[in-house]
Amino acid sequence: MKKNIIVILIISVIIIMIEAKFIAKEQKEIVVNMQEIATELINAQIFEDDLSQIDRENIIKKYNFNNEKIKDIVSFVGTGATSEEILIIELLDSKDINETKEIIQSKIEERKIDFQNYLPNEVYKLENYNLESKGKYIVLCISNNYDKASEIINKYI
Repeated sequence: MKKNIIVILIISVIIIMIEAKFIAKEQKEIVVNMQEIATELINAQIFEDDLSQIDRENIIKKYNFNNEKIKDIVSFVGTGATSEEILIIELLDSKDINETKEIIQSKIEERKIDFQNYLPNEVYKLENYNLESKGKYIVLCISNNYDKASEIINKYI
């Protein structure tokens, strides 16, 4: 009887240790070099436009983000002749991922309407964009090549 209780206790301790290891692994935060992702995307020749870096304040205004939820932003946009864009965000809290992605998706829907009348060929890019997230990071890439952009983004997140 004593041996059974000891065996059950040992098995219980092992199970708890294994679960704790998995929980710790899940809670481990990823760290992403946001500028490196942007540079690799730009150098991948998936844009027809020349992208220029946009400062934090302007991109927050453009999307109407809550500045207090954002730790860092890297953003590049085209000249306006295309819908092309790179937006990489590090949030302060991963709980804000879904809300922030919804803001981005809403802005993309607005841009589709604008481009339908202005440059209808650009709507395709706005319908086939990359929007990925992991941990506290969100990466948006609007380009000519969804697959190549996805391959690059997935290397990092």
